[in-house]
Amino acid sequence: MMNNAEFWASVRDIIAKGFTPEGLLKLDTYAAEFISGRLVYQRFSPQEQYGCAAGGHANVIASLLAGAEVGTDSQSSPTLL
Repeated sequence: MMNNAEFWASVRDIIAKGFTPEGLLKLDTYAAEFISGRLVYQRFSPQEQYGCAAGGHANVIASLLAGAEVGTDSQSSPTLL
């Protein structure tokens, strides 16, 4: 299991490499973990977490990509369970 810093470094690396097939597969895996509750994005309330997950993979991936661009959030979230 990776820690928060490693997670966000992975997402930023995916962005930096131009969304390769391998990177897109990782994002899809992260989205599945978020939807299943194994990845908790602490920035969101439980209701927001549910709503984001209910929006499906694309919505979760967009939220993770946006989160990678926000320095303070990337230091404290998500929690990998």
